[in-house]
Amino acid sequence: MKFYRLLRLMTKEKKYICLAILFGFLAAISSIGLLGAGGYLISQAALEPPLYTLTLTIIAVRFFGLLRAGSRYGERYMSHKATFRILGRLRAYVYDLLEPVTPQIFSKYRSGDLLARMVSDVDRLQFFFLKVVYPPVVMVIVFLLTGIFLIRFSLLLTVVLWLGFFFVAIAVPMILSMVQKRMKPVLREKNGALSNEVSELFYGFTDLKTNLQLSKKNEATEYESAELINAQEREHIVQLKGETIAKGISFMVALGVLFLGVMLVNAGEVNGVMLALLVLVSLTVFETATPMVELPGHIEESHEAERRVFSVSDQDLKPIVEKGEIGVASSRFPQSITFQNVSFAYPGNERSSLKGISFRVNPGEKVAIVGPSGSGKTTVLQLLLQFYYGYSGEINIGNHDIKLMNEESTRELFSVVMQENYFFQDTVKKNLLLAKPNGTEAELKRVLEAVSLQKLPLETMVNGMEISGGERQRLAIARMLLKDAPIVLLDELTTGIDSITEQEIFSVLWPHVRGKSVIYITHRLRDLHLMDKIIVIDKGRILEQGTYKELMKKQHGYFRRLKQLEQELV
Repeated sequence: MKFYRLLRLMTKEKKYICLAILFGFLAAISSIGLLGAGGYLISQAALEPPLYTLTLTIIAVRFFGLLRAGSRYGERYMSHKATFRILGRLRAYVYDLLEPVTPQIFSKYRSGDLLARMVSDVDRLQFFFLKVVYPPVVMVIVFLLTGIFLIRFSLLLTVVLWLGFFFVAIAVPMILSMVQKRMKPVLREKNGALSNEVSELFYGFTDLKTNLQLSKKNEATEYESAELINAQEREHIVQLKGETIAKGISFMVALGVLFLGVMLVNAGEVNGVMLALLVLVSLTVFETATPMVELPGHIEESHEAERRVFSVSDQDLKPIVEKGEIGVASSRFPQSITFQNVSFAYPGNERSSLKGISFRVNPGEKVAIVGPSGSGKTTVLQLLLQFYYGYSGEINIGNHDIKLMNEESTRELFSVVMQENYFFQDTVKKNLLLAKPNGTEAELKRVLEAVSLQKLPLETMVNGMEISGGERQRLAIARMLLKDAPIVLLDELTTGIDSITEQEIFSVLWPHVRGKSVIYITHRLRDLHLMDKIIVIDKGRILEQGTYKELMKKQHGYFRRLKQLEQELV
């Protein structure tokens, strides 16, 4: 069913929606009444009627004028309030859908396309109420009441009015819809292409500049921009033609009412004083119908925007197994972690990343998982953090299967430091408070001092340029210390960092994880003698596991060969 998610969100703002429709109806009726009463006043004044007749008519004109201004303001206020509240709910709803499946999203969508979906397409849906739902409701109510009013004078007048309504509100929009259906795919394609080019230009500026490709990327971006502008111009021209036709039909209806009115006046069936009123009413009522010309375009646009937004989080990205509500975050003590015959392949990938692996991390134990790039090491962490669910086998934290555990509650057990840690373009203080929103300034300074960043002011902006790579990693460790979770996950912590900085980071890290369970993912074999257990993995299979001494004693062991190779290279 189209728009069922949007309609469900709209029902939560039914108060403002109903008020917007009420004020919109009053604004339309008052506009009709204002011009109708004005025409009646001019006709009456020409016949020199009694003063009280003109006085009452003048009062009616002023009443409709004031009502029109007030109701128009109320309609604008309520309709936009409803729209922005719906948009706010929509953004929160989309975020809640996407947050659990974030890793899968970035493996399926280009960043530019994803940005267009999450920003442009969501913003485009804000017009769903204003342009799709609201206008037809007000139009139908106004035309029904106007038809009832005209039928008191002549059934023929009502027939002419409803013929005009059919052409303006139904026939012309249908024809435009067929034309625009051929144009919309081109427009969406051009819009997506421009978003991709702009994103690549923005995020890859340094690389493009370094490789002397910046001018070529600029030309590609300008070309896509010009193509999009041309497509938009063609669509706008078609839209203007439709509006012109609708306006022409409304004028023809007014002429038809005038012609029939003259005939009815000559036949004595209608008072001549009412003729101007009937013509002006039939002309003004089409102010509510002309927006219908744009309706098919807005419906198609809203439908495509909804499809693009929600397709990101639909069935192919949803967890295969429904999550339960068991939570263990209240425990501040290390938990055991058990993988039992776990196999897993990423969605859309036939090759398995893990093939029947089994191991156990005891409470307070430090375990390193080593192996070459692509061996499946990081996949272990992603399954443990519940980023993916389509695996066979069993993963337990404590005595609980993680498939039955609540995501947010479970993740409270973990402090994570990755190879590339994300920092928002904000102050050091704000980035640290992500780990502990109620953390005091004294606590923040304490963790910065613990990682030798005491000289880094809390108000320093973190934008990727003012702090070095080593400082970023130490800041990530500070965030981990502030969270103080019982299980620490470290993924390729020092990749891309020089040996001196690496030693500084480890000297800061290891003293602060005593008593915690640690899983350390790495393809570098430094400091592994500090681990309680080492698990060697390659091509998704565990080749061997044991202590550092046990693995080094194996004459033909895989880990020993890796260690010897690393020493030779160094």
